[in-house]
Parts: sequence; C-alpha cells; structure tokens
Amino acid sequence: MSGNTRGKLKEHFEGMHRNLDWCIVHCDKCLTLIAAQLSFTNEMLAVKGDAEKEEQVLMEYPLYRAIKSMGEGIQTFDELANSIYADL
Repeated sequence: MSGNTRGKLKEHFEGMHRNLDWCIVHCDKCLTLIAAQLSFTNEMLAVKGDAEKEEQVLMEYPLYRAIKSMGEGIQTFDELANSIYADL
C-alpha cells in the first residue's frame, strides 16, 4: 500500500472504479437476460429488427427500466470517481 495520503486516495479511487466497472458489467448481463426472455413476446416480435423500437418496448417493463437506470447511475458515479482520481 502506498505510504502517503495522495497515493492511498488514488488506490481507493482505483478500487472504486474496478468495482463500479463490474457493477456495470452485471447490469448489462441482467439487461441481456431480460431482453432474451422478452424477445418471445408479441410486442417484441412485432418490432423485431428495429433496435430503436425494441428498446422502446423493453423500456415499458419496470424491471428493465430500473436496471437500465441503475446502470446509468453507476456509470455517472464511475465517471465522477475517475475525474477525482485524475485530479489527484
């Protein structure tokens, strides 16, 4: 572990980034699982092939919308942590 405060802070912010990065990966995997499950619904079959319309249909499902929002929030938090890390 680093001997000075600046080094220790950088170390902790790097740890935050690594953990947040994994959170984003897990959110993406959850979204993929939900999309795969919903791909057999009539609504998804009707818009198959149009990525924008597929996303609109998926966003109608509260769980998908919640996980997507959580991932976006984590991404924002990660960007803030990286910004602080870069300034140290």
